[in-house]
Amino acid sequence: RETKEKKRFRRLRRKNKQARQQRRMALAQAVMGGLFLIGIAAYVTSSIRQQRQDYPNQSRNHEHNHDHNHEHNPNHPRLELDVENPRPNENLTARQKLLHFGNKLIKAKFYQHSDVMEDIGDKSSAYAALRQEYDQKLPMDDIPRMKRFAQSVRKRTYGNMMAKHMDYDIHNCPLYPPTGYPYAWNVQAVLDNWAPDDTAPRPKIFQGLCTFDYETEKEKAIHYREAELPYVIRDDPSVLRTVERWAQPEYMEKLLGEKTRYRTEYSEDNHFMYWTKPKKKNRDMVPENWSPPTDMMRMPFKKWLDHANVTDESLLGPDREHWYFRLIGCGEMGRCDNDSSEYLFDELSFFQPREDNQLYMVEPKKQKGIHCRFGMKGVIAENHFDGSRNMVAILGGERRYILSHPDQCENLCLLPRGHPSARHSAVDWSDVDWEEFPRFREAEVNEVVLQAGDVMYLPTNWFHYIISLDLNFQCNTRSGISGEYMDAIHDCGF
Repeated sequence: RETKEKKRFRRLRRKNKQARQQRRMALAQAVMGGLFLIGIAAYVTSSIRQQRQDYPNQSRNHEHNHDHNHEHNPNHPRLELDVENPRPNENLTARQKLLHFGNKLIKAKFYQHSDVMEDIGDKSSAYAALRQEYDQKLPMDDIPRMKRFAQSVRKRTYGNMMAKHMDYDIHNCPLYPPTGYPYAWNVQAVLDNWAPDDTAPRPKIFQGLCTFDYETEKEKAIHYREAELPYVIRDDPSVLRTVERWAQPEYMEKLLGEKTRYRTEYSEDNHFMYWTKPKKKNRDMVPENWSPPTDMMRMPFKKWLDHANVTDESLLGPDREHWYFRLIGCGEMGRCDNDSSEYLFDELSFFQPREDNQLYMVEPKKQKGIHCRFGMKGVIAENHFDGSRNMVAILGGERRYILSHPDQCENLCLLPRGHPSARHSAVDWSDVDWEEFPRFREAEVNEVVLQAGDVMYLPTNWFHYIISLDLNFQCNTRSGISGEYMDAIHDCGF
């Protein structure tokens, strides 16, 4: 009987061992199968990337689509990707067939708009569906329609106060910057003509910046940008697409979501000044009675809009509370903000960090994300400079910018290094204390009102003071640093 029991035990042990071996085999097969699929996916992705590099006219970048006449390298036969054709060309290699199949899978899964970038942007199915819906409603090739729409939302025009005293016409500027460009005038004259707290438009302003038409004067804009001088360029179709799309009812609510909470600044009045938490080493630079000029919080877009979209003028005014909304797209910086708005790189294709985007991106690899600030009517962003090149686009509403050359730094009476709001003017431009700041009387400035479809270039270290003339959408991006104006800023203590 012991022998039978031993035999039975050995049989059970053998079966258990075989079962374990079968489980290990199945697990190994599953792992190998998963790795194989991952390898296939990586190969397809790599092939697609290589194909885009080999055949740039197949890129989704619409700015390349016009150039189909260059000859191809005979050693690299052209691969036509026709997702409407279920069968690839019979002469394709195995790699090309796999690439064709991969493209079919990708395009069948998600709609891809014309300006999508491979490594940055919003890759979610929800965003793809939203863009597909509105791209069908607003065909992107109808430029005359987009221009008509932009004209319809620009409520007014602004004449040039000093046109007769200038050597250039701001709406017909020369190919290269003229001597003394841009003209500037005494700050007191500019503020007396249009007080910052007054959002009612003026028929004429002290404008010194050239305004270029994208279609006919792009070359001029590039010359001024290469000279590191500010200007405005208007009616770029890629900008107009965003202007029209963002103005559609409910589009922004769908894009930004109902529950996602974004950075928002609150002020008890209409003044907003950037600040950072004081550092211990700069304790001596912080006044004893200093307190943060604004409160930082987060809220959904709809809640901000409920605060900011005030139509009753009696509820508006410089002493009323104001709200300033902010979006951040991190892009190649990686994670830079909670709930970052990566779709900004899809929505604002003109700010994509591409090497062929030289009008807007001087140094694409040094881009620091895309930042959008939505302003409530009356919001004032205090005078300051930024230490890098800046492109500023208005996608809805109007903003008044008062600009100063970096050589005006000492006249603008800045808060010193180490102060929580360093780089900002200590002067309240809405109610100037001329006795406390006598140097401010010597400051020279010019101004411009940006409207939907306008993009302004601000070189490194140029000063700007911003007034929201109504509810508006503004986005900007930076791309590297130029050294032309560093001496003036250094001499000013920065």
